[in-house]
Amino acid sequence: MSYYLYWGKAKPAEAGDRCHLLPYHSLDVAAVGWCLLAPGRPLTQLLAARLDISPEALRRFFVFLLGLHDLGKFSRTFQGLARPESVRLVPPVERYEYTVRHDRLGALLWQECWFDWLEDGTLCWPEAALERSEKKQRRKAMQALLIPFFGHHGQPVEAEQLRLEPFFAKDTHSDDLDAARQFVEEWAGLIDVEWPVEKLVSSEWLEVFLTLSWTIAGWATLSDWLGSNQEHFHYCQKEMPLAEYWERYALPRAEAALRDAGFDRLPEPLAYSGLDHWFDGGPITPTPLQREAETLPISPGPQLFILEDITGAGKTEAACILTQRLLAAGHAEGLYFALPTMATSNAMYERLGLLHRRFFTADSHPSFVLAHGASRLNESFSLAIDRPQPGDRDYEPGEATATAHCNRWLADSRKKALLAEVGVGTIDQALMGLLPFRHQSLRLFGLARKVLIVDEVHAYDHYMQTLLNQLLSYHARQGGSAILLTATLPSAMRESLATAWRVGLNREPAVLERSDFPLLTQIDQDASREVALGSRPEVSREVRVDWLTQEGQAIETILAAVEAGECVAWVRNTVDDAIRAFEAVRERHPEPERCLLFHSRFAMLDRQRIESDVIERLGKASTPERRRGQVLISTQVFQESLDCDVDLMISDLAPIDLLIQRAGRLQRHARGPRRLPVLHVLAPEWSDAPDEQWLKRTLPGTNAVYRDTSLLWLTQRTLRELGGVRMPEQARELIEGVYGEVIDLVPDGLQGARWEQKGIQGVATSMANFNALELEAGYVWDRHKWQEEQEIGTRLVDEPTVNVALLKRDAAGALALWAEGEGHAAMLSQIKLRQSQAAKLAKLPGDYQAQWEALQVRYKALRFVQPWLSSIDNENLYNPLLGCLIVSHQ
Repeated sequence: MSYYLYWGKAKPAEAGDRCHLLPYHSLDVAAVGWCLLAPGRPLTQLLAARLDISPEALRRFFVFLLGLHDLGKFSRTFQGLARPESVRLVPPVERYEYTVRHDRLGALLWQECWFDWLEDGTLCWPEAALERSEKKQRRKAMQALLIPFFGHHGQPVEAEQLRLEPFFAKDTHSDDLDAARQFVEEWAGLIDVEWPVEKLVSSEWLEVFLTLSWTIAGWATLSDWLGSNQEHFHYCQKEMPLAEYWERYALPRAEAALRDAGFDRLPEPLAYSGLDHWFDGGPITPTPLQREAETLPISPGPQLFILEDITGAGKTEAACILTQRLLAAGHAEGLYFALPTMATSNAMYERLGLLHRRFFTADSHPSFVLAHGASRLNESFSLAIDRPQPGDRDYEPGEATATAHCNRWLADSRKKALLAEVGVGTIDQALMGLLPFRHQSLRLFGLARKVLIVDEVHAYDHYMQTLLNQLLSYHARQGGSAILLTATLPSAMRESLATAWRVGLNREPAVLERSDFPLLTQIDQDASREVALGSRPEVSREVRVDWLTQEGQAIETILAAVEAGECVAWVRNTVDDAIRAFEAVRERHPEPERCLLFHSRFAMLDRQRIESDVIERLGKASTPERRRGQVLISTQVFQESLDCDVDLMISDLAPIDLLIQRAGRLQRHARGPRRLPVLHVLAPEWSDAPDEQWLKRTLPGTNAVYRDTSLLWLTQRTLRELGGVRMPEQARELIEGVYGEVIDLVPDGLQGARWEQKGIQGVATSMANFNALELEAGYVWDRHKWQEEQEIGTRLVDEPTVNVALLKRDAAGALALWAEGEGHAAMLSQIKLRQSQAAKLAKLPGDYQAQWEALQVRYKALRFVQPWLSSIDNENLYNPLLGCLIVSHQ
């Protein structure tokens, strides 16, 4: 057969055959897909049910199509890219130039040849079916079927305006098109493909296929990645019948590759049997929320849960209870815990610890991965992927255990992280599945059969909320379930999230009626259920609010508390305000070493050191002597991630949900007798009729951050009326007093800022809709979306950020990283700055350019990073105590 004259892989990793023949590579990838689509697997069952095909027939059909994924490599232009020695292959044709990628060439070949192959019997299509099928619908279906497979390099492909002649050759040695045809015919016969003819002429069936095509494309991509691994699929250039290669080599190697990567079998879930089985140390009494999570009926099909309760009510454990019950009921194969920031993701990864193993049998060994841009800096995660896991059997010395190897494979790229059975990471990693990032289909494939848990669901702006709504719709459509956690969710947002879920199920919007708090909402395919919950007295909070109008008053309040032996935190809304306050307090503190500054403009090395210091001084295990007189000046990074508490809290005025969150760090842990908790809020003098400069005169930095000044005025108004924060009794009143139907309460002087912000929010929503892929249209090429140079993101920011590498000079005067000598030194030396701030930093002198380039070669993480040698910068400064100080020319 002439298809043995074409190579598929030609960069051998070691001695042996010089290339891997194209038909063999095609079968390698197909064999991986064959194992992943075993009829008993839940994903196969889901696809088969949705497409109305038996699991066995679906497996043969999709695996046949998968085997055609590299059809474009039969192009002589591709074959000319390598000339393996001592192998009889088609010779390159010099006039043919490789200007179009092989994935597009595969789409071109299929587009031009499928009809001829249909009529001449190459595709094993039943002749009777050929006669009665509708040509127009058949053409549409046949064009759509292969796109998820040809798009296995991370994005859909198209073949419009391309012709076969410049890419495929015919000479005395071989006919590229005929070689491809021969392979397709042999492969169709080997796999015994059964074409779903009746389905292909149904527009309704094709519509369902297109909605599933993102998951199918992810499956194809994963199959290609695993099937291209030379450790398992050794090169073979010896000719043998395809059936022999399939049985003797492709299938056994695929099974080994899946076993090595952790995909050989699904973890076996355990039925939930109570909190006592999760934690050692005696009986545990569930909170009201947890009790409801234990006993509520689990409906058939996809379902959404919204858990609204105060901090400390055990929402995380309640979500885990629901997750274990969903897993045991066969609703999912794993879970992904999505959080708003890297810091909160790290905290949740530590919190879950080994708890996730309690969801599965002892010998399941589920993979557990932290998914965000700096996950390797998390020490626990680094240990988890580099050391044996508890319960793994012993291997030969130097051989990694199966779980460690699996975690390592999953962790080497964020694109793979969502494939782990248990994942913890930022919401961004999930939202990237909706945007035209390369390999986004792999993320959607990873999420398809998981319980998606989104924490602090209230914490996202309009851009991210719009994307989250679309993600929920898609997840419901794919048969997944989701759990949303929040302590401060406006009613309108709750309704929006519930409606998005129902849209994904093609159902009418849910009617939500209850305004109780705490509240558990459950929405399935048929109905919605709202359950008002009780609250434990020990987590109820009452915090009085006092008002400060000048920074000097805040400083005096802090010093008085220090003199009384108390510890204090002042949460500021900008880094510059935090630095200025820190210097002012430290100058007057009787023990200045007990002052600490924490914000986002530190190099990662110093930020990690400060985080540890904050926890030691103010964490749950901190001692009275250690806490005495401690002062922390911080931005909102303090409220987001650290399990700390203070005796006295000061905060700049901020939207009500943030003040509630900050109040949660006030006397959070029981420590004996203390004064009644008071939150001091620095805000402008109260005015019933403020002008547009009302906030800016007192807090110009806050005004720059929160441009909708009406939100802050409404926050101040609500807190003044209520006198403080009482949770859970006043939760709805506090939130709806700011975010509810209160437009009539906004003073005339602030209406301009409110409407300006409403316009910005409308633009954000439009941008999210514009950037997001049209998932209902299927995995198809859209030239307006898939642009290599297009800058898109999961967050809409006023100004792009720049990663800056902080540099120093070593003892010999040579250029060195700030964290030189540390593990992950390149990442630990970086600071994230706004573009305008990074532009003010001194440029690296030409004398150091060669040394900087050498550092970039040594550390891949320094690519696309701006260097900054702070010691030669005459205007800006980096100080381990203060962080990065940027000069202002205003």
